Amino acid sequence: GRVAAVQIWNEPNLSLEWGMRPVDPEGYAAMLGVVYDAIKRAAPETVVLAGALAPTLEPAGSANGMDDLVFLERVYAALGEARPWDALAVHAYGLTQPPSAPPAAEALNFRRVELLRAVMLRHGDTRDVHITEAGWNDAPRWPQAVTPAQRIEYTLGAWAYAGANWPWVRSVSMWVFKLPAPAGGYRDAWTFVTPDLE
Repeated sequence: GRVAAVQIWNEPNLSLEWGMRPVDPEGYAAMLGVVYDAIKRAAPETVVLAGALAPTLEPAGSANGMDDLVFLERVYAALGEARPWDALAVHAYGLTQPPSAPPAAEALNFRRVELLRAVMLRHGDTRDVHITEAGWNDAPRWPQAVTPAQRIEYTLGAWAYAGANWPWVRSVSMWVFKLPAPAGGYRDAWTFVTPDLE
């Protein structure tokens, strides 16, 4: 009764999140079945989120990770008819593009979420999606950054776009409110406030 939702893993399509081991969508799918059942036995009302997939265009065989669209397809293939989650978590970073930029398999942008939704629908899955990380970065020397004014415009635009166009998206969470300490680089420019809450 104290935990409303549990996200199972973060960015399981990146090798970094596997301790630099190869990404394993079939292993992740098998783990979901075990963990989902255990959570539901302990707290049936808890919402279980799968995925939190990182948007990436890593090619087949990459040591860094796996394309999020490919990873999700392989999870569904491994599970067959089983669906051991209540909603799918995804990440939706805009990089240098506005939130309205159209999705494409070869592009990373906010609306890439629509391609993941299409994978879900191909497998008969009409459940909700939660965007657990999204946002834009305004670090002045990072090549994937936008200006501070664009960051404000795009952030507000993302919430407006999702609200107007994605009834299947239950939440859009921006990365990140604050870091516990300065990161000393472009990572600081993801935050809304400094570690001192300025």
